[in-house]
Amino acid sequence: MGGTAKKTTHMQELDLLSEICNKCGENKYFQHEVFGKMRVLPRQCACERADYERRKQEDENKQRQLRLERLKKYSMMDSHFEQCRFENFKMDKYNEKLYKMALNYCKRWQEMKKNNVGFMLYGNPGTGKTYLSFCIANQLLEQLVPVIAISSIGMLSRIKQTYSSYGKEAEADIILALKNASLLVLDDLGAENDTPWVKEKLYEIIDSRYRDGKPMICTTNLTREQLKDKLTGQDGVTRTYDRLVEMCPPIKVVGPSRRIDAASKKMEFIKDLLR
Repeated sequence: MGGTAKKTTHMQELDLLSEICNKCGENKYFQHEVFGKMRVLPRQCACERADYERRKQEDENKQRQLRLERLKKYSMMDSHFEQCRFENFKMDKYNEKLYKMALNYCKRWQEMKKNNVGFMLYGNPGTGKTYLSFCIANQLLEQLVPVIAISSIGMLSRIKQTYSSYGKEAEADIILALKNASLLVLDDLGAENDTPWVKEKLYEIIDSRYRDGKPMICTTNLTREQLKDKLTGQDGVTRTYDRLVEMCPPIKVVGPSRRIDAASKKMEFIKDLLR
């Protein structure tokens, strides 16, 4: 009786070992020694492995997209700036080196982060400072780096909005987010109102990142001296500006105003409509 059972089991195992996938032709079972005995175990064939990898990749892509969407929401970025990308960047003789610098900044992000390297772009309006800084923000977001990219006016406005609805706790949440972001891109610094409250908040944010060793990128239409005067406290101490330039070496951006060029092109359309 026992011999018959063993023979039946052996035949069943042979049948399993001869079973192949109708699609890829690979065996569905294999022999493997387990505790000194040969066992017939199931295995994934080539098409099953491919299907598993495909589903795994789809799940990873889905999770990545969900995380990216959360980071974009966290970034506080105006949807208008989501199209600021390196592939859309219009390079010319004025901005070629800045473009390469910004692209290399993203490529070497881990090094930049470790050494708390940022920079400040300053110069006349319309020279592409904002666009370039948001190119960096969007590129790093695609790499799933937590970035906040917002104008200084927009940032201060968000803080003020919490006062009427949620009070100091909500303000603390925003300040904490600005403090904890791996990179803070602060656009149009110096355009905000010149009040003690504004200076206090800007100092609080810049100082927190300075102490934590977290990089910032900022842009301003002011000269260095104008920005220094704007950030100087009522006591005459330049603590905010000093911390800022230590974290963000100033880089002057030159060139014609792209906004004026764009307006001139649109005016040609208007003139054509008037003919």
